[in-house]
Amino acid sequence: MIYGGLDIGTTGSKLTVFDDYAQKERFYLNYPSKRDNNGHEIDANIIYETVIQLLEIAVQKYQITSIGITSFGETFVLLDKFDNILFPSLLYTDPRGNKEALYLERKIGKKKLGEITGQVGQGMFSLPKLMYIKKHYKSIYKNVDKVLLIEDFIVYKLTGIRQIDYSLASRTLAFDVNKREWSKEILDAAGVDENLFSNPVPIGSIAGNIKQSLKNELGLKNDIKIINISHDQIANAIGGGVLSYGTAIDGCGTCECLTMTYQNIPNDKDIYECGYGVIPYIKDNYNVSYALINTGGALVEWIINTYFFDLKGKEKCFDILNNNILNHPTNVMILPHFAGASTPYMDPFALGTITNLNLGTNRYEIYQACLESLSYEMLISINKLKKMGVDINEIYASGGGAKNDAWLQIKANIFNIPIHQLENNDTGTIGSAIVVGHAIGLFSSYEDGVNKLTKVKKTFYPDVFKHQEYMKIFKKYQLMYERMKKVRI
Repeated sequence: MIYGGLDIGTTGSKLTVFDDYAQKERFYLNYPSKRDNNGHEIDANIIYETVIQLLEIAVQKYQITSIGITSFGETFVLLDKFDNILFPSLLYTDPRGNKEALYLERKIGKKKLGEITGQVGQGMFSLPKLMYIKKHYKSIYKNVDKVLLIEDFIVYKLTGIRQIDYSLASRTLAFDVNKREWSKEILDAAGVDENLFSNPVPIGSIAGNIKQSLKNELGLKNDIKIINISHDQIANAIGGGVLSYGTAIDGCGTCECLTMTYQNIPNDKDIYECGYGVIPYIKDNYNVSYALINTGGALVEWIINTYFFDLKGKEKCFDILNNNILNHPTNVMILPHFAGASTPYMDPFALGTITNLNLGTNRYEIYQACLESLSYEMLISINKLKKMGVDINEIYASGGGAKNDAWLQIKANIFNIPIHQLENNDTGTIGSAIVVGHAIGLFSSYEDGVNKLTKVKKTFYPDVFKHQEYMKIFKKYQLMYERMKKVRI
């Protein structure tokens, strides 16, 4: 059975084709986005055109029967009754909507808003940005007939059906994560009609077959089922095998995101006030939260560019770096807030620092400090979530950072948690395949899909003695943020 997963990102989209339990081929096309002082925007028409190009390429080689759609979150598309796009799509980083988010917090109440949506009032979400457009572009807003996030926009364009999965709906700040429906109270407070949004459905819901007009355009002889998958981080978790309570996936690319699962919602306001959020998952009463570091691979890259420019690009670069790591923790510490601080501080103005340097410090210690300090930073969130009742017993690693064995061992030692290195780091693609396979009956359960497509390459177990050594440094590391906050320029 030939099926595919379509992963829509901010810089490009990829369509990965599977044949039963094996990945066959991946097709990728990129596109531009605009980020300047006037705003951060992307053209949804270009995204759709790219999707059609990917389909044209893929169906020439494979008789695809089903395709699942996953996408980045928050960004939405405004359509009129003729399905014309009315306004550029604002990316989550666009500052427009910040004031509206504060207004919602005041009107609903910060605590109540968090209890309903699982989120803190921030301008990154869809609803505050929609409120901004309503206020500042009245003539455009009055013609809005549909508000679609990227996933349901593509699903709608391909099938004519308007439905959005729960996980992506939760990134709007208008979705009740307890009732799994749009919040009338919040939408009334925002002055937005609920009927503008698509119908919320569970992850992995089949929308329908591709439209006849597109079948003709693509020269298809067979029907293709279109399936709502999820927010891209959810697909990443599924592909990593994170299905049960106590498991998490550490996705380390440019930034680092730890996604963990739990049943029910913790009775603790920090779950939303610290930015972890509550996002519905693939099982009833299961949710996930995201612990984020704005830097991760980006900070490692900065260290290499700054201190190891002579090694940059060399095949053995990381072998050389890792072979020079000390057999004990370094006293050098790096506060990794080089692009602001995410969870649990949610401080966009935070700054980074390198401390405890002396005339004997060499560049390899700075590299080691980078790996250790990023791990200390994530441990703060792990400990905070544990106090809320969200425990983590094992972690799966994905992304570019998962290829660095030395870093994975450091994480295992600092977290005191086993870390599984996967054979395939592209867990978002695998997760999409698992959801599609389950929807069409290829897999009897999500666990069945994970067993067939997700393979562990190696497990890194914590060294209890090194963990104790690291905890002595960690006690000092935890003081750095507040002390740096006092001396910001």
